[in-house]
Amino acid sequence: MRLLCDLGNTRIKWAWAEGAALSGFGSGGYGGGEAYTTRLTGPARPTMIAAISVARHRNEAFARFCEEQWAMAPQWHQSLREGFGITSLYEPPESLGVDRFAVLVGARARFPGQAVCVADCGTAITVDALDGDGVFQGGVILPGLSAAADVLRATAPKLTGSPGDRFYAAYGRTTQDAVGGGLILGAAGAIERIFRDQAAVLGHDARLLLTGGDAARLAPYLSGPFEHVAHLTLEGLAVMVS
Repeated sequence: MRLLCDLGNTRIKWAWAEGAALSGFGSGGYGGGEAYTTRLTGPARPTMIAAISVARHRNEAFARFCEEQWAMAPQWHQSLREGFGITSLYEPPESLGVDRFAVLVGARARFPGQAVCVADCGTAITVDALDGDGVFQGGVILPGLSAAADVLRATAPKLTGSPGDRFYAAYGRTTQDAVGGGLILGAAGAIERIFRDQAAVLGHDARLLLTGGDAARLAPYLSGPFEHVAHLTLEGLAVMVS
């Protein structure tokens, strides 16, 4: 089985691939009790380790872990101008975060010939536009929920709070609810506004796809149709190594 790994800014995500089927999804931090070094182990020995990373300062430690655990080096993948059904208009193409490229590859494989806007909700929220011919038109990047909360806390220490697992409305009656509601509703509103602008270029039959660690948290606040695809980045990486 192949081991697929996505090294993000704050967490690493992984899955095991056998043919086109993915299983054994997991994630962990880079330190502490949830560190991947205590979770990404077991009796299985991968036949190949495929990795993408936007946290390049983590790459050396991850490669060392793979060597110690399986006596195997990871194969690193990068963004391309053209490949896997995608043509990128990003400049320069290699500066596109490889996680964004993998998400586009996954979206293209899931919905061939269809225009999609992919909102990947992690440390940052990216909303990227892919037309029906597989041309990546570009996208936007905005702070994710935790990042936005950290910035607000740093610049206005009295405005503490972060989105928890509860319902938020536009009339928060505590500072914590007001901050949590602002973060959630602001991100959801931004995604819908960006999708509207991108769909005006792609065509109004464009699909909105939601993925990433905070996708489930934001999903209840989107008013229009969308599809939640939990592991779209790893699905794309599976295509890239198939």
